[in-house]
Amino acid sequence: MKLRYFLPALVAIAMLCSCSSAGKYDKLQQSLTEFVKDKDANIGIAVIIDGGDTISVKGDKEFPMLSVYKFPIALAFAEHCRSRNLPFDYPVSVFPDDLHPDTYSPMTETILGSSRLTTDTLKMPAIQLAAYMLQQSDNNASDIVLRETGGAESVDSYLKALRISQVNVRNSEADMHTDQTLCYDNTATPIAMASLIDKFDREFKDSISLEIKQLMETCSTGTGRLAQSLSGSNARIGHKTGTGFILPDGRIMAVNDAGYIHMPGNGHRYSIAVFVENSGYDMTDTESIIAEISRIVFSYLSKQ
Repeated sequence: MKLRYFLPALVAIAMLCSCSSAGKYDKLQQSLTEFVKDKDANIGIAVIIDGGDTISVKGDKEFPMLSVYKFPIALAFAEHCRSRNLPFDYPVSVFPDDLHPDTYSPMTETILGSSRLTTDTLKMPAIQLAAYMLQQSDNNASDIVLRETGGAESVDSYLKALRISQVNVRNSEADMHTDQTLCYDNTATPIAMASLIDKFDREFKDSISLEIKQLMETCSTGTGRLAQSLSGSNARIGHKTGTGFILPDGRIMAVNDAGYIHMPGNGHRYSIAVFVENSGYDMTDTESIIAEISRIVFSYLSKQ
C-alpha cells in the first residue's frame, strides 16, 4: 500500500485552528473548553469531524502518549508486513528475554503458565502479538512488535513519512519501565494523534489494516473512558488507551484514550484524542473526565 501524504498546508491549518473556520461547531468548542477549565489536570482534546472540521483544547500541546503509542507501532508493523509481502500471521520468534515478568503482560502469564509452550523455541503469529498489544495493551507483546518493526526509530520514521510530525516514538515499554521519565519522550499533540487516527480510519483499507481495525474495535482496556458514553448507542468505536504511573506526589502521570467513532443514523464519523496529564484525581474519576468529554462530543454530533 502506497503511503498517502497530508498536504502540509492543510496540516498547518489544522494545527492553528481550534475549531472549524465556519464556526459550525463553536458551541461544542465552548462546551469542551468550559468543562475542562477548572479540572485539576492538564487536559488536551482534539476532534476531527467527517475528515474535515477540527476542534481542540490545547490541541497543539505535547502530551505523553503512554500505551496510546501502541497504535502507531501497529501501523508501522502493518507497513513492515506489506512492504515485505508478509502475511499478518507470519511466525515471529519470542525469546525468553522478551518475557519480562515485572510488567503488564497477559501474554507472558499465558506462556509461562502453560506446560505446552517452550520459550526457547516459541514462535507466535504476528496477528496474535498485535492482538495482545492492541486489545489488552500487553507491554511485552508491544516490545516484540516494536523490535520486529525495526525499533522506535523505524516507527518514528514511518510516521514522519506520513507527514505526522508531532507523534514521536522514542522508547520501548522496557525502557519506560526502567526509567519512568522516558515516558515523557513518547509524545503526541491531540491534533496530530486525531489526524493519524482519522487518516487510518478513512484511507487504510487493505486486509492488514482491516484486521487492525477489528482489534481496536474489540479493545478490552479503558471501558470507562471514550467507550462508556457510547454504550447502547450502536456507535462503532475503535480505540487505544494509555495509562501512566502514579507519581511520587500521588498524582497520575497520564490517563489517555484515542480512537475513531462511526455514529449510527446521521452518518457522522469522527476521530478523537483525549490526553489527561498529571491528574489530581484517582483513576475512576480521571477516566470519568474522558467519558464525559466523549459524551459531550457524541451528544452534540447526534443532534447535527
